[in-house]
Amino acid sequence: MNGISVIIACYNSEKVLPETLRHLQAQQDFDGIPWEVVLVNNNSTDHTAEVAESVWSENPVVPLRIITETRMGEANARKAGIKAARYNILSVVDDDNRVAPDWIKKIFNYYRDPEIGLIGCAGQGAFETPPPPWFKENEHAFAIGQLYEGDFADITEHALVPGAGLSVRKEVYDHLYSLNWKPFLEGRVGNRQSSGADSEMCFITRLLGYKIYYSNELHFRHFTAANRISWERLKNMTYGFGAADVFVLVYQLHYLESTGRRSLMTALRKNWWFNYLGKKVTYFLKRNSFTDAGQRELFEIRNRAFCETLLREKKRFKEAFAYLDKIPKLRP
Repeated sequence: MNGISVIIACYNSEKVLPETLRHLQAQQDFDGIPWEVVLVNNNSTDHTAEVAESVWSENPVVPLRIITETRMGEANARKAGIKAARYNILSVVDDDNRVAPDWIKKIFNYYRDPEIGLIGCAGQGAFETPPPPWFKENEHAFAIGQLYEGDFADITEHALVPGAGLSVRKEVYDHLYSLNWKPFLEGRVGNRQSSGADSEMCFITRLLGYKIYYSNELHFRHFTAANRISWERLKNMTYGFGAADVFVLVYQLHYLESTGRRSLMTALRKNWWFNYLGKKVTYFLKRNSFTDAGQRELFEIRNRAFCETLLREKKRFKEAFAYLDKIPKLRP
């Protein structure tokens, strides 16, 4: 059915969730737009579900459905939400995202274009305490800050947007699940900082023949608690980004070749050993070029994560290209 299903995956979210729900309750000008909120309780040990029910009962502007997903992990929670969604557009809102009052209206209008499959945007920072000096240079890791220029830009060539606040056509996942699709990347699991599920959502949507857009007109504030901004957490996230880079590379190479840009370099980069050696060479060439010790540390972590993951996953890396070739497109 035409409409929007807002999906919120929650793990111990009782403290941040109320404001997120109240911002959804404050939506304006949505007359004639069917929408709902699907909250996925992913094995929370606090009172996430009870808090959600209490807050929503204060102003139930649209239906709120709370479902439980016992398999840990952001990817499992989102999959449960996607399968439960009633409408054809999915809006992925994190438990700490405070969306603007025109969120539903703007998303619904964007998707009048049938070529658009996925839309991303950037969050504005909303901090419990002032962030440390190193934060500004690394804010994109926390899904904060503008990534692309323009009010509403076609970024199909890049196809990378933050996971928080993205929206996607449900038929993308209905199609993939009917094929028993197995994603390469899993996303966050509980408090473990794995990564890449959001990037894969972008790439697989593009692979199916849709365009990817980025909006600077969509706004939300990304509330970040003080205990979620630490150098140690950024290092863990960076390792997750580096590990995810292995299969991000698979999608990038597949896209180049599927759009007629096959070359000797794309052929070589489909070999795990070529990428492994390339990363090692890059490490030795660049490691002493950093004037900031922190940025050098992050570079080293991401490089190491890529190499360790590639060695561990070299068989799956090799098989991934043929796997993507077999996925039929939804659009020409």
